Amino acid sequence: MMPRVPSVRVAGREVDYTLVRHPRARRVRLTLTPDGLRVSAPPRMSARAVGDAVQTKEAWLTRHQHLLAPPAPPVLTDGDLLPLLGGVVELGVREAARGAVRFAAEDGRLAVAAPHPERVGALVERWYRRVAAERLGGLAAGHAAGMGVAYTRLTVRDPRSRWGSCSTTGALSLSWRLVMAPARVAEYVVVHEVAHLAEMNHSPAFWRLVAGRWPGYADDVEWLRRHGWWLHRGPFPVAGATAT
Repeated sequence: MMPRVPSVRVAGREVDYTLVRHPRARRVRLTLTPDGLRVSAPPRMSARAVGDAVQTKEAWLTRHQHLLAPPAPPVLTDGDLLPLLGGVVELGVREAARGAVRFAAEDGRLAVAAPHPERVGALVERWYRRVAAERLGGLAAGHAAGMGVAYTRLTVRDPRSRWGSCSTTGALSLSWRLVMAPARVAEYVVVHEVAHLAEMNHSPAFWRLVAGRWPGYADDVEWLRRHGWWLHRGPFPVAGATAT
């Protein structure tokens, strides 16, 4: 008989996890990794006690459920409305042998030529990444100048556990998915990371700097806490969003 794979119930579904017995562990600890949920536990704790301890973390796991398993990419179709910094762009899809994307700013229409429907999402994501590099990069340059700091480089990536980062060498990294969020939320993340160029910590001095540059930032933090999971599932048509 195959051993039962341990799991935890999160938002109405069973999520498997890897249980590791650590000789120095004194309590149950959960870690989200690229391979899934990892649980470290003391060597003598019973499997039932471990499972009960993991289940008490359901609220935390629910907030981070987008990290538990990558969702199936959506199939985007002609006429879908896609989110862009608080507004929308209309998607126009046609079949073509080679993939291409063209955005017409005058009518807010994103024209995508794709060899098959499943390819549309990847082409749209490529466009989002270009937009993110341009717009978030512009915001970073402006706020860095305003704060009197400088960064060494800026990259746009797709991290699963954070929206941005600032290294000790002055390199900024931002999630391309921020351009699917409201404009104010996206700009808050930029301000947050640029502020780290002056204060490489989350001390009171850091938060005073952020508040001085971006008053009311707590609302943006709350938006990401409540709706960040949706950004990680996209790009989705606006009709599929629950964020307001």
